[in-house]
Amino acid sequence: MHTGVARRCILVAPASFRHAVTDFPLPATARPAWSVIDLDALAHNVRTIRSMLRPTDRLYAVCKNNAYGCGARESATTMLAAGADAFAVSDPEDAERIRSAGVTAPILLYASTGPDAAEAVAELGLIATVHDLDGLEAFARVKRAVDVHVEVDCGYGRLGFTPGEWQEAFARLSRARNLNVIGLYTHLTSVEDAAAVGKQAGLFREAAQSAHAAGFRDIERMAASSRVMLGYPELNLNAVNPGRMLYGMIEDPWQGKADLVPVIRSIHSRVLQVKTIPASFDFDWPRHREAPGALRTAIIAFGFKDGLPRQPAGGTVLIRGKRARIIGMRATEHTVVDVTDIPDAAAGDEVTIVGTQGHEMISGHEAVATYQMPMIELLPRMTLNTVRVYRSSAA
Repeated sequence: MHTGVARRCILVAPASFRHAVTDFPLPATARPAWSVIDLDALAHNVRTIRSMLRPTDRLYAVCKNNAYGCGARESATTMLAAGADAFAVSDPEDAERIRSAGVTAPILLYASTGPDAAEAVAELGLIATVHDLDGLEAFARVKRAVDVHVEVDCGYGRLGFTPGEWQEAFARLSRARNLNVIGLYTHLTSVEDAAAVGKQAGLFREAAQSAHAAGFRDIERMAASSRVMLGYPELNLNAVNPGRMLYGMIEDPWQGKADLVPVIRSIHSRVLQVKTIPASFDFDWPRHREAPGALRTAIIAFGFKDGLPRQPAGGTVLIRGKRARIIGMRATEHTVVDVTDIPDAAAGDEVTIVGTQGHEMISGHEAVATYQMPMIELLPRMTLNTVRVYRSSAA
């Protein structure tokens, strides 16, 4: 067993993996809130994505938000071994996590810092993003060579040079002797609308032609994130940057279009206390109103600070292989559930928030439907503050 960085992760081999924290004890001072991350599933997803590309295409594995809550350090080493060529992050801290694992592969930093940080970003040795003229000039003043990707806006309306700026931007880049333009990328919006994607793709082709006319002729062209890869394989071009595909966080109508496996295998906590609510309490729950003094509750060590949304009301967790309904809104660090129908529930019991326990399962898709939040937002929220337990055949 290996205890990881800042005591926030534990690595176990499949033989010792039991879905129970007692098999891999948490640090003594850790709250009993943990998630199980399946690195074998992550490697499988990388290989699946790699099979969709040509050997010469560059696969940028996106590690935003600490690898979507899976841990950038551990995820990057797994993905590199499985076939990723480079990484993409939106926070320099995630790049530092990857480098701390000894990974020397290229890391693209999406536009996330202002011109005043150009010198500091250059010192990190990353591929910087140039997305506006002020940033371009700031990087051009840095007294060292800087690899850059140019971001263009083809309709998203977020970051990047708009079409009227392309000619000037590429002209300035051609004069900036310290800037090595290695790529051009965009992010596409309205990916469910083929006509909208086609229009944006046409603009990206125009941007690539502008770059070519300015002398940038052998560069990466990247427009395919996860859903674009699944729906429009002709836009894979010569580089791709999938995120949610890597972690198996694909929802309808895209799920099932590729052989992808959830990487966040399960999310857990423990019962802190079980008690019967006194009949005299003015407790707003149907069972208490119908039979005062009969309601038994369990308080679990998992609340909205752990990413379980405070609203909307509803939802269930698993205790002793049975579903227990959540009572009311989630509190900061606690959630109250009804265990009247689980008479043997006791303090210390394992709680499954996402995952399988006994014959019951709460899938990530069920959690998304319950809490009305996209999977790439919900599941990372519920793993970022937990101790991450890594399952890997390489352990």
